[in-house]
Amino acid sequence: MKLFVYGTLKEGYALSYVLSKSKKIGDYITKTKGFMMTGFWYPYIWRKEGSKYGIKGELYEVNNDDLRTANRIERGAGYNYEEIDKGIFGYVYPKKIDRKSLNIITNTKEKYYEWRKFDDMPKV
Repeated sequence: MKLFVYGTLKEGYALSYVLSKSKKIGDYITKTKGFMMTGFWYPYIWRKEGSKYGIKGELYEVNNDDLRTANRIERGAGYNYEEIDKGIFGYVYPKKIDRKSLNIITNTKEKYYEWRKFDDMPKV
């Protein structure tokens, strides 16, 4: 099973230990467009009709134990577990979040959003 993650489950982030028994395939940008992203302490992505943007994150070959733990955390927080690209699953928030965030990198050339680490935040 392939799991796409884009926030706290990524390597080096607060919940990365959840995927410690799974194999990281590498960085990944969704082929599917039509997403929006925001987030302060953790990111939200949701589907937005007409959006030309994908999401950048990481792809894992996830084992059943790690998937079960990730599902408890993410689905417990209100995210839906969905097929994002063919054969690739991830967590999508079911509704729009109306907050802008400096934690989001918008790559207008390659058309994706990415959640940055707090260490990488621009100084205001």
